[in-house]
Amino acid sequence: MVKNFANTYLYTKYDEYEKQIFTFVRNATEIDKDTSEFDDISYDVKRRQISSKLLKILKSNKVILVSGDKPLPKAFKVTCMKDIKGNGKDRKIFIDVSDIIYKDSSGKYVCRDVDILISYLVSAMSNMVYYIDEKRFINNSSLTKDGAACFSKLFTHVVDYVSKISAVPGSKGKCMYLTAMYYLANVLGKDINMEGTYTIAKRLSGISDREVDMINMQLNRDAFLNIKTFSEALSDILKISRLTLDVIVEKWMYLYGTGTVFALEHFPSFATMITDAYIGAYINNQKTIEKIIGREMVDFAKNIVEIGGSSV
Repeated sequence: MVKNFANTYLYTKYDEYEKQIFTFVRNATEIDKDTSEFDDISYDVKRRQISSKLLKILKSNKVILVSGDKPLPKAFKVTCMKDIKGNGKDRKIFIDVSDIIYKDSSGKYVCRDVDILISYLVSAMSNMVYYIDEKRFINNSSLTKDGAACFSKLFTHVVDYVSKISAVPGSKGKCMYLTAMYYLANVLGKDINMEGTYTIAKRLSGISDREVDMINMQLNRDAFLNIKTFSEALSDILKISRLTLDVIVEKWMYLYGTGTVFALEHFPSFATMITDAYIGAYINNQKTIEKIIGREMVDFAKNIVEIGGSSV
């Protein structure tokens, strides 16, 4: 099932998010991509793009570049939402370029950092595919496995940072299994009762069938409902009382960047977190991310770009 920001736990707990996005889009200026003044940026994207389809994404009438006096938070630089200035029904991808695109003295548009724009366009591409036909991502076996590996390693690193579970025999494997299951069940929306879901999580964690059975017996039915119920289940099973949702969110943002917070619940945000690190524009803490997930980061990002490029 497709998940919007509004379907995530963290978004609903902060009323200002909705207000910030609505106010920004309502007051922002749309950049005309079809004028000669924009040609230099189009050329830069064409010259440096990592996919032949990025220029098509840039020029798409479904992708709107907007600039405003008060830029959006990093987590919302690329957002899929209804076009409130249009008919209010069509979904479009809005990219906040306030910090990177401006007009020079000659009236031409200039991009301060093309790599950041490339990152935004890749994010727009993955958002577009997800909201048009999410199965192209969700049902791709390689992307599913690599994504689960990336997520479980990143999340387990946060838990290890908080409580040094690497020093406790068996704890890291349990954490890897549980975080992989959460990713598959909540972020991807997979059926947790499917054999394939357990198999992926078990293989990633390296734990035994007996350990899997013991963990599953301890899980309550709402464990993967949202990030709040999952953090409570994780804390209970690993016996780490200080592992609260607030601590997880705080350390996640500290380690990986403030703009990555919705990667905990929202697939397009998670995909953006990984592709941002892969492209290397230093939008997030890419060195830390790369150090933790390495090869899987590259494989996941390349797959996202390949699927996206074949879909637009």
